[in-house]
Amino acid sequence: MTGAAHVSLLGALLAAGFAVGMGSLLLWMLRVPGAVSLEVARAVGSVGAVRTILVPILEHYYSDRAVELAARLGQEQKARILIGYVVEVPRTLSLGVPLPETEQQAAGALAQAKTIVAMHGLEAQPEIIRAREAGEGIARVARDRGVDVIVMGISPGERFTEGSAARCAESLFRHAPCEVILDRLAETSIGATADAGGLTGGSGSV
Repeated sequence: MTGAAHVSLLGALLAAGFAVGMGSLLLWMLRVPGAVSLEVARAVGSVGAVRTILVPILEHYYSDRAVELAARLGQEQKARILIGYVVEVPRTLSLGVPLPETEQQAAGALAQAKTIVAMHGLEAQPEIIRAREAGEGIARVARDRGVDVIVMGISPGERFTEGSAARCAESLFRHAPCEVILDRLAETSIGATADAGGLTGGSGSV
């Protein structure tokens, strides 16, 4: 009798433990997530809807960090990452004029950008953007390629009130057909020194 009672007590304990475990599992599975506001849902949905991101590469831009930011932004939804090396061609020359030195520099910068994108399991689509003005060329490619977001970096040493970076940014704010993200590091920011010799040989990030 004592043995039978011992077995019955052990069985009861095991059954109770099983029931508690199953009950906890069912409660976890049936738990309804807390409601979120419409504004929060829209914010989450808008970022998740990004499918094509353009990163322009131009002198004085922090292109390597901008490429990294773009890749992280598009990683979850497997976004298409376009990398455009911008060549500003003087009006005294034809847009299609051969520029061997510039094209060689562009090839190196685009190759490095592709490496960064590949680290996130994405594929970069590189191209050289020839334009009279950088902002106009970037906006044109954004329209033609159906870009959702432009991610652009500017050097910490670049004075945003003047110079080519400011003109380009202002042009994009006025004419870009999509969202524009500017990444400008402070000189004391993490990565500011390390990125100083980035894709374009300059320093910067906006």
